[in-house]
Amino acid sequence: MVERVIAAVLWLYWRANRGFLERFAVALIGRNPGNVLLDPDGRAVVRELNRLLKMMTRAVFVQAALSVLVMPLWVPRKLPYSPLARLLLGLFLPVWSQVWRIVFCFRSAAGRARVVDTLFVRLGEQAAAEEDQLIKSIIVIGAVKTLLSGAYLDLDRTWNGLDYQRFQQRSWTPPSGPDLADPQRTPASTLLMQRRRTLAEVARKPAGSTTYLVIGSGAGGATAAYFIQQADPSARIVILETGPLVPNDALPDKLMESAASLYMNGGFTLSADEKTTFVQGRVVGGGTLLNNSVAWKPEGVWWNDVVVKRWERFGVTLDWARLDASYDAMLDLLNVRPVNPVVMPPMAQTLKDGFAAIGQTATTVKCNILNCIGCGRCNAGCRFGAKQSMNETTLPRLMAAGALLVPDAHVTGLMLDGEPGAQRCRGAYARDATGTAFQVEADRIVLAAGAFASTKILRRSGFSGALPGVRTVGKRFSGNMGTPVFGEFATRQYGARGIQVGYAIEMPRERMVIETAFGPPSSLGMEAPQWGPDFMGLLDRYNDVAVAVPVIGANAYGSINADLSSSGYTISYALDDDDWYRLTLGMKAAGQAMFAAGARRVCSTRFDATWANSPAELDAYFGAVGPLQYLKITTAHLQGGNVLHPDPAQGVVDLDMRVHGIDKLWIADASIIPSPIKVNLQMTVMALAHYAAKSIVA
Repeated sequence: MVERVIAAVLWLYWRANRGFLERFAVALIGRNPGNVLLDPDGRAVVRELNRLLKMMTRAVFVQAALSVLVMPLWVPRKLPYSPLARLLLGLFLPVWSQVWRIVFCFRSAAGRARVVDTLFVRLGEQAAAEEDQLIKSIIVIGAVKTLLSGAYLDLDRTWNGLDYQRFQQRSWTPPSGPDLADPQRTPASTLLMQRRRTLAEVARKPAGSTTYLVIGSGAGGATAAYFIQQADPSARIVILETGPLVPNDALPDKLMESAASLYMNGGFTLSADEKTTFVQGRVVGGGTLLNNSVAWKPEGVWWNDVVVKRWERFGVTLDWARLDASYDAMLDLLNVRPVNPVVMPPMAQTLKDGFAAIGQTATTVKCNILNCIGCGRCNAGCRFGAKQSMNETTLPRLMAAGALLVPDAHVTGLMLDGEPGAQRCRGAYARDATGTAFQVEADRIVLAAGAFASTKILRRSGFSGALPGVRTVGKRFSGNMGTPVFGEFATRQYGARGIQVGYAIEMPRERMVIETAFGPPSSLGMEAPQWGPDFMGLLDRYNDVAVAVPVIGANAYGSINADLSSSGYTISYALDDDDWYRLTLGMKAAGQAMFAAGARRVCSTRFDATWANSPAELDAYFGAVGPLQYLKITTAHLQGGNVLHPDPAQGVVDLDMRVHGIDKLWIADASIIPSPIKVNLQMTVMALAHYAAKSIVA
């Protein structure tokens, strides 16, 4: 009730500030009188943002509204040294900002642009001092900028101004058929829609067969269910998914809309210090529906050193030959093949040549795709059915064989009997979209809701670990962390006219890859740090921009902890010094490759939005990379939290993925990974789920 009242008050505040937001959006994005299609319409931007926020959860809206509430429009040239003075300033600025907004709205367009420019410049100069502030204005204003610029870049008018093309005509036909403007529903999506079930239909466990309950329909859950069914054809398999079931032809073609409706927390799950963004799907198919389709099997040094040796160093020794075979079991099922260079954008070849010039060899990425046309919107979901996600592969086969899929089923906890340390799981508590509660009964339960959600479910069930006083749930949380580097060229790169990820530069010694990666327009709005005329200038050269993303397997570990947020849990996480060092090496290498390929200038996501204008400037530009530059660090590869370990004092699941201290409960998702594997995650999650299926059925 309290949350609803707060949300209602904030909605009134949001509406009262609509005029301010419209004017602020124009000043933030920058004017473009020479291209009327790119010249921002503040009303259209805020109208689109309102539409997106209505798709998101109440908690996400509250977070967005609070960001607007505390966002300053003015900061002093220098922050005071006294802690008390800083505290008072932190309390004063949001209040003073409310008055400033009235003044701001009555200023000329040029005057408003000067206010925004002064604000960003001063915050950039104060970045180091921001660490001690009660309210970190850089983070707050960065969040508002992401929302407004992302909404602006999702408008059809903006797409036309950028000469952005929704698809490229090919000589072949994707699974959805020849009509690319209006894709048809694939047979797989048709089957899923026809055979979906409700909680009321699956809650009671019938006698006479073994019921397996799988919580989560992504890489881990769908794979575990598929191979359980292969091993036990007479079994009754129930799959619960908290997100919606969306057929391919109903998937959004806009990234912000997809994030709003299909991602956890609208795609903006932040760490406790708000410096790292965690991205996870909340839809049938999970991350496999929304990822870049990169299907990487660790081989060579990636297998021997990054997986086997690192996991064994932690005390985890699996049957490595069997796990290797589990990877192979997925390859043909998902149609994993090297990307056809024809569907790569020109940008990918430019960067490949640039890396070759600095002595680095680019590898063609392998993806789970079938007749991909290279529309470049993988992260919004594939409307053409080309991405061989769980929705196109395992789930329809499961349902054709009798499995029961229930979308919009929010699991609130596990049904546990017995004393701590010797419990038994007999099902799950869940609510449907109307809020009606059910008890879903089962003989064996597989938790596969993802690294963050699985941890929350265990904690909400009263389970923190098998041993009294020893918490293992939510520990050793980590991920593969990345941040983009942008290069501006004098020639057309057309990064958006092809598959998002085409080549990867492998740097196993640093446990890092650098991917050639581009996204639809709103991704540039969410990541590029520029504002005002500089941001608009970047958009004017949208088709001249290339992007490379260094991604590291982090050394640092964090934890998922209970807190007072709306979800009840938060991720405490920060990169360590070695992580920053390796990330710096990757960003610098990307910059060198871009200059070698002919880039005019290069920039990162650092808040001050400065550029390196020549190769000679790269050392200084990347010389002090760290948390004080407020780079945008993101991971879609959440790992750990409920890790593998034979000792219940060290891990949550044993080497058969069975939860220590709870009979009939297994975990088969990325939360069991004890040390980040670096390379893209989905194949490893599927392999572990395949590996676990044997013990689940036994």
